Amino acid sequence: MQPTTLNTISKMAQGMLIQGNPDTTVTSAHFDSRQLVPASLFVPLVETRDGHDFIKQAQESGAIAALVSDLSKVPDTLPKDFGLILVNNTLTAFQKIASAYRNQFTIPFIAVTGSTGKTTTKDMISHLLTSTRPICNTYKNFNNHIGLPYSLLHLDGSHQAAVLELGMSHAGEIDLLASITKPTYSVITSIGEAHMEYFGTLEKIALAKAELLPHTAPAGRVYLNGDNEYLHKVKHLADSPICYYSVKGPADLWASDLTTDNKGTHFTVHFEDQQTLRVFMPLFGTYNVSNALPAIGIAREQGMSFEEIQQAMKTMSISGMRFEIHTSKNGMIVVNDAYNGNPLSMKASIESFADLFQDRTKVLILADLLELGSDSKAMHGGVGEYVSKWQDRFACMVTIGEDSRFIGEHYAGESHHFSSKEEAIVYLRSLLKPHSAVLLKASRGMKLETLLPSLQEI
Repeated sequence: MQPTTLNTISKMAQGMLIQGNPDTTVTSAHFDSRQLVPASLFVPLVETRDGHDFIKQAQESGAIAALVSDLSKVPDTLPKDFGLILVNNTLTAFQKIASAYRNQFTIPFIAVTGSTGKTTTKDMISHLLTSTRPICNTYKNFNNHIGLPYSLLHLDGSHQAAVLELGMSHAGEIDLLASITKPTYSVITSIGEAHMEYFGTLEKIALAKAELLPHTAPAGRVYLNGDNEYLHKVKHLADSPICYYSVKGPADLWASDLTTDNKGTHFTVHFEDQQTLRVFMPLFGTYNVSNALPAIGIAREQGMSFEEIQQAMKTMSISGMRFEIHTSKNGMIVVNDAYNGNPLSMKASIESFADLFQDRTKVLILADLLELGSDSKAMHGGVGEYVSKWQDRFACMVTIGEDSRFIGEHYAGESHHFSSKEEAIVYLRSLLKPHSAVLLKASRGMKLETLLPSLQEI
C-alpha cells in the first residue's frame, strides 16, 4: 500500500477521524491483528469474532490507527496519538477504502471468476504477465468480500497490472467484488454445479457469475469460455467486446492439435487475426489448455510478443493440489487434484487422467462433492455414468465418503466404496503397486490430500 494519510483514509471510508493526527500515514492495512506490521491500519471485523476486542493487541503489534464502529469497545489504554476513524460498518468501510484506493491506478485490472478453473487461469495470466513486468496478484486465495479488498491494498506504484480472482457462494457477491475491482479485462472460465445448493439451477449460477460483465470497462474485453453453453446466454450483459475461446473448434481464440508427452502439453493457438502460435506448457489436461487461452490472449493484448509468450509458457506453474504430480518412493505416480471439486471439474480431471500414463495401471480415488443440494445423489451418479466411457483405462475406482458411493454405483467398471479414508487406505495398500498411477479428486472439505503421505510410502 502506498503511504496514505489518515485524513485520506477517513474520506475513502466515508468515516470520521475522531482521534489522531490527520497527516499520519499508514502503509498497510489488515483485519488480523497477528499479521500487522509497523504503520498499519487495523480493520476490526465483526463477522465471526468482534475485532474491536483486539484493538489494543493491534496497537502493540505496530498498528498506528484503526477503523471503529463501536466507540464503547475502544480501550482507554491506547496512546492519545493512535488514530481512530469512526465508521458505521468496518467491513463496508474496508471495501470502500479498497475501491477508492483502486481508483488511484490506471493500470490494467484483470478479474477472473468461474465455477472451475478460476485460480488456475488467474495463475496463468499472472505467470505470463510477470515474465515481462511487475504485477499485483490475488493474495494467497483471498478472493471474497474480505480478501479481494485486502489484495487490492497491496497495490503500489511499481505494479503495471493487477490480476484478481473473484469467488462467490451466493448471488450478488460478484457484483460487489466487480464494483470494487472495475476490471479492464474479465474472464469467466466455466459455469458448473459448484454451490448448486444455493442456486438451484445452472442458469442462476451463470447469472451470478455474469454480474462481472457490466463492471468491465467498455474499452476493455471480456473472455468467455465458448465451450460452455451457459456463457453464450449471458453475452448481452457485457458492454465490452467479447472474445469467446474454445478447445473444441474454431472461435475468436481457440486451440488445436493438442498432444501430450511425459513432460506436458503442446498445442496450437489460433488468434482472431488468423495468426497461429505453437506452445508447450509443463501441465496436463485439455481443461488446462482451455485455462491457458485467455491468459495467452490477454498477454498478447498487453504487448507480449509470440516469443515472450512461448518462453513464459515453458515455465508455467500453478497453485498446489491442481493436477499436481507426485512420485512415491517406489515409483508410483500420484496425481493430486484434490484442492476442490464439483461434477464438472471431476469429469474433466478424470478425462485428462484417462489420456495419461498409458503404460501404468490406473486407479481413481474419488470422494464427496459438496454443496450440491437436493440433487447431490443424482449429480454424483452422473459423474459415474460420464466416466464409464473410459472404464477400460482404469483398473478400478475407489470412492470415499457418503454421496460419492453413487459415483461407483453408476460406474460401469469395478468400484469399491469406503466410508472413511482410514478404511480406504487399508485396501489401497493391498491394491497399489510401484507401476500404478492414481488420481485424487474431491471437494475441498474432504481433504483428500491427507492420503498423500500414505500413498507416497507405497
